[in-house]
Amino acid sequence: MSKDSTSLSRLRAEMQAFRAGFNNLFLATVSPTGVPEASAMPMVAGDAGEFYIYVSALSRHTSNLESNPQAGVLLIQDEQSAPNAFARERLSYQCQATRVERDSQRFNDIMQVFGRRFGSIVETLQNLPDFQLICLTPVSGTYVRGFAQAWRLSGPGLDDLQHLNPARDG
Repeated sequence: MSKDSTSLSRLRAEMQAFRAGFNNLFLATVSPTGVPEASAMPMVAGDAGEFYIYVSALSRHTSNLESNPQAGVLLIQDEQSAPNAFARERLSYQCQATRVERDSQRFNDIMQVFGRRFGSIVETLQNLPDFQLICLTPVSGTYVRGFAQAWRLSGPGLDDLQHLNPARDG
């Protein structure tokens, strides 16, 4: 294994560990009239790199996703633990949103994970007819570790990392 592939393997592992530390995400959507909307919500990460959110149809972000299934997701280092506010570690993704049908096995499996993670409130929300399970599938992304440490994520499983400064080796 070359030095470059070893350092990229380490970087992937670091990025995956960072991502695994989140129970919430920031979501960016766009309204039918082009107005950007941002929100934060609990999430469950899937085995294939996707994110699941359980949201009310009455919320703007849900109706935005119905009219335009493209969304942005942000996972960002807590302000309190960041040594520099300008260089917080973060992962951002461009995602495609799809609804998971209530009568599907995937819905039941993911809602069990939500219940284990977030407690009895999930059962209460499941009894509300306006709540929907949405799958956010990343199609591209960016990982930023700090100043001059940013990588574009692409390829199958977003496993290809390319440093955003072409003069620097990854």
